[in-house]
Amino acid sequence: MNLTDARSKLAALLAPVDNGDPAVLDSLVDAITPPALMLNWNDPWLDSDGTVGRCEYVGHLAVTAVAGRLMPGDGIAKLEELVEYVTARVETEKATWVIEQVTGPRVFLMARTNYLACRIIVRIVVR
Repeated sequence: MNLTDARSKLAALLAPVDNGDPAVLDSLVDAITPPALMLNWNDPWLDSDGTVGRCEYVGHLAVTAVAGRLMPGDGIAKLEELVEYVTARVETEKATWVIEQVTGPRVFLMARTNYLACRIIVRIVVR
């Protein structure tokens, strides 16, 4: 897959199908309405693990799953639902995408608001 296509293709894979599905933002934004998935490149952006071919790299995309504002309630349950949503969608194309890591729940600050979120790191071979 071309580097320039990876984010948009992951966004299409995660795109909402049903009314209850989260919004998918394929770029960084300055405001968010949860539940939502925001895509960005992770660090390292690209690396070579020695198993991919010449002129190919391993790209690391981060899906920030934002469950809601940080407050008492079912935030963790909503975050678990978002992780299940992403992993189930990625599993449908496991020849292309691989879940590399899922961070624990943490505070995600955006527009002076604290949200409950985690990062799902997805690996892809890019040219």
